[in-house]
Amino acid sequence: MPFDRARPQAAIPAPFPFALHRRAFLEGTGKGLALAGMGALLPACGGGGSEAGTGASTPPPTEMPPVLPAPDAAYVQLRRVSYGVSQAHMAEASNDIEGYLEAQLRYDMLDDQAVEEAIAFRFPNALRTPEALRAGFPANQQQVVADLISATLLRRFYSPRQLFEQMVEMWGDHFNIHIRNGIGPILHPAYDFETLRPHAMGSFRALLGATARSPAMLFYLDNFLNQRTAPNENYARELMELHTLGVDGGFSEDDVKEVARCFTGWSLDFRTGRFRFIPALHDDDEKQVLGTTIPASGGQRDGEIVLDLLAAHPSTARHVAERICRRFLADTPDTSDVEAVAAAFAGSGGDIPTALRAAMGRPGFRATADTKTTRPVEFLGQLVRTLRASDTLPSDEAIRLIYGMLDILGQVPFFWAPPDGYPDEGAFWRSTSGLLNRWRIALGLTALAETGAIDLAATVATAETVADAVDMAAARVVVRAIADPDRNRIIDYLVGEIGGSATSPQSPGTLRALAPLIIALLASAPYLQLR
Repeated sequence: MPFDRARPQAAIPAPFPFALHRRAFLEGTGKGLALAGMGALLPACGGGGSEAGTGASTPPPTEMPPVLPAPDAAYVQLRRVSYGVSQAHMAEASNDIEGYLEAQLRYDMLDDQAVEEAIAFRFPNALRTPEALRAGFPANQQQVVADLISATLLRRFYSPRQLFEQMVEMWGDHFNIHIRNGIGPILHPAYDFETLRPHAMGSFRALLGATARSPAMLFYLDNFLNQRTAPNENYARELMELHTLGVDGGFSEDDVKEVARCFTGWSLDFRTGRFRFIPALHDDDEKQVLGTTIPASGGQRDGEIVLDLLAAHPSTARHVAERICRRFLADTPDTSDVEAVAAAFAGSGGDIPTALRAAMGRPGFRATADTKTTRPVEFLGQLVRTLRASDTLPSDEAIRLIYGMLDILGQVPFFWAPPDGYPDEGAFWRSTSGLLNRWRIALGLTALAETGAIDLAATVATAETVADAVDMAAARVVVRAIADPDRNRIIDYLVGEIGGSATSPQSPGTLRALAPLIIALLASAPYLQLR
């Protein structure tokens, strides 16, 4: 069934059998839970569905985020490399976190068969070539987009290859292409399964070359229009500014023009949706790029020489290192961290796992918690992964709801329009509407529970009191120690809803009915907003 962007939003009902009003919920979260004012809490908290992709950002607040109890060292590292840390996740990794991280780096040894078989059966358009999809275009574009988003969410939230999926997402932002762009919907699945995924944990030069020859990239950045008699500089500029050297990487406007000349004739065959070099459109004269002479009559090789130059350039090593450190360490990474990762990247010839090992070896990766905030996909992923009802993969209905929630939160995969990708810094996501949208999602988890994808009641299955229920839910959802004042505030709020005391025996039915509210309060607290 094709996605209806309005449907999932309308499908989130009022979840509680108690007389809970939005104002009361805001008071319950805003007056406590480790912060002086919930709106000032987050260095990043969702841009909001209607505003996402505009490139607009909100200035950072002057208040500092709350200081939370230090989590377990294994939790800190798992939170950085996954879309959510569950109790099972912690049990698997806590005794040998080094072995776990190394296994994640050697992702092809992790069994992902169940997820991939489900994608092939349920979302086949995500695995189809442009030529196979062309015959049904444009009538099929909504279903193609739906299948690719569904496959992506299934992998991110349910694959054991968590670091690999993080890297696929990171490179998808680094080499961003907006899917709703002309014939983009039928080109984008191949961009995912032929370009990004095969190279996400391999050689940066191979990844760079694959993106340069990708029909999706050639179309998105207009290089299919780039020809000897009418050069188009769009791809050349983004290649250097975003993909390799960085905006301050040492290139000039003349370099942009010369690189554009090198890529004249790099086009696509619109009949097959495949890369095609057209010699008659190529500028075969001599060029000068970054001080290097590219001889005349090089043909397609001109572009390959440029890619070699850019991939090996010191500015590229630093730019890529900054991207990796920003993703896994901090919004503004320490210079020493960037330099260490850049040295590893350059010394290995652009080997991505080597650069990741260097990042994971930095003190900030292992010991410093809560230095970044969760982007919407990470916030929602923590809830979906920790509350997972069973080992069974979610239904199509559940996937549609997850998509709808990300739409509300402003981070639907492949829907960022500019070429710079979804921001990975807190300043963009910090907004009042973003925070309210996270509360909205927290209040609406019962809709997802009704699909069988998550189980809210199981979090309090053996609880006998409100205090028991809060402790069990926190252990399941937050998976780290919460501050005593936060715990007490939640308990007091719940007791105010149902009466009695924190330690008064309650019926199983009452505690099950309370479970969605407990989880909503925990999900709206700082713990799930930071990583």
